[in-house]
Order: sequence, then structure tokens, then C-alpha cells
Amino acid sequence: MAIQILRKYLLVITFCFYYSWGQISKFEIKEYHPVSDEITSLDFKPTKFNWSIGNRFLLFDEVKNQILEVDKTGELTFPSGFNTNSIYGQFVWMGVIPEGIGVVDRLQNTIHFLDFRLNLTSTIKFEPKLYPEMVTISSWGKFYFYSKAYNSIYYFDRSLHNAMPFVDLSKERIPNNCFMDMVLNKDGDLAILSCSGTIYFFSMNGKLEVSAPVEIDDPKYIISIKNDWLVFNDDGNVFSMETGMKYKVPEVSMPILDIKSNNNSIAILSLNQIFVLDVK
Repeated sequence: MAIQILRKYLLVITFCFYYSWGQISKFEIKEYHPVSDEITSLDFKPTKFNWSIGNRFLLFDEVKNQILEVDKTGELTFPSGFNTNSIYGQFVWMGVIPEGIGVVDRLQNTIHFLDFRLNLTSTIKFEPKLYPEMVTISSWGKFYFYSKAYNSIYYFDRSLHNAMPFVDLSKERIPNNCFMDMVLNKDGDLAILSCSGTIYFFSMNGKLEVSAPVEIDDPKYIISIKNDWLVFNDDGNVFSMETGMKYKVPEVSMPILDIKSNNNSIAILSLNQIFVLDVK
């Protein structure tokens, strides 16, 4: 990873998305999913999302603390068996896990396990009480939590039902405890983006490998795709940590509310639509 980032200025990549004036970039629109009228009629305003299965998406309204699933035809599925708008909870992550769908509640320090029809199957309360601000999951289903209270990253041991220390950020002498995003790549390497615009890369064993500045204003989102880390801001500017190249996503997909990757595709949640882009 460190070698890849250090040689970022030596590579040239081919563009392949056509803008209206004929310029080419590396993104190609594959799918477009408008937010359905039914979602609008429910006064449900998604601010976060994630991939589900079968070309479906999980949508999350942070204000209402509510979750639902939508397929490509606009059909909705609602969770069953647990209270999705409890004043005592605050969901911070939902997504596909080996058991089905997982939902992490920050204030309750719990993981809800749902089947693929969004029926609650079990709930686990983890210790210590981390109140995690950010959650990510490895390709083999291991949860990682960032806790501002502990200024540390933990992983969840399912056999012990405990969160185990992974990285103590204070010991790494990272100059602040304000972070915007955290993701893992397919190899288990972890990247965490600070509010000051620096990304810190850790190996799957929790060793700090390298840190690097992001060369766009107000970076907010990280995705791992192919052998690269792409960083986005709300205005659609993109920076490749591998090559040092800068891009711009299509105007129709802005403002960006959330962004996720899946294999060689990127999904962008905007105000009233989801765009799926292929990376060539």
C-alpha cells in the first residue's frame, strides 16, 4: 500500500466517461434509480445508504432513525421485529453481512441481525460501551468500530460478543480525534480519513503503514475499488490516492449525500436518486 501511494504521480490512467462536451473520464453510468413517489409520500428522506442483495439498496433517514429497502422497480421493504424510530437509539451503519443484514445502533451499543426480508433474527449487545461514530465491515464479515470516546478502533469478536482493541489512535500520535470516514479494502487494510484531510492507512494487523494528504477541498468519503482508494467531497470532486489524479463526477449526481463501492461499481446517493457507475 505504501509503495502504491508513493508512486501515485508516476502513473497515467485512461478516462472513459463522456461529459456533454466530449471529455473522457474513468466513470461510466450504469444504472439510475430515482427515489420513488412512495418514499416521498412517507416523508422519508434518505441521507445514508448501502448496497443490499439482488440489485436492491438499504436507505437510512438519519433524522427519523428509520431504515427501509428499495429495489430497482421502487418496491419497498420495511424492517419487522425491532423499533426503527426509537428515541433511545441511533443507527450508524447498515449493510449486508454473512447472516443477512446487520444494523449497528450507536447509543444502544448493539448489533441487530436481520434476514434478507428484514425480519429481526437476533440482537447482540457488545462491550465495552464504545458508542461508535463509524462502522465498517471486512469482506469476510468482521465489524470494525471507531469510537471517539476511546479514540480507538475496535473489531467485534462474535464468539466473545466483545469489541476488541485494534488501533489506539492516541498511541499513533495522530494529531486529532476528528474523522470523516473509515473503510476497509478487500485485503483487510483499513483507511481512516481525518477532518484535516489526511488519510491514515493501517494493515490488517493494525500497524500504521503510511499517511497521506488528500488534494481536494473538504474531503468526506472514501471508497476502496480495484487497487485504489478514491476520496470524494460533497461537490463531486474525486482524488485517487493511487495515482494522484483528480476527477469530477457528473453534475446530475450532486450534491453527494453518501457513496459506496461494490466490486467494480460505485453507487452515489443524491437528493432524489441513486446513480450506479462502473469504473473502467
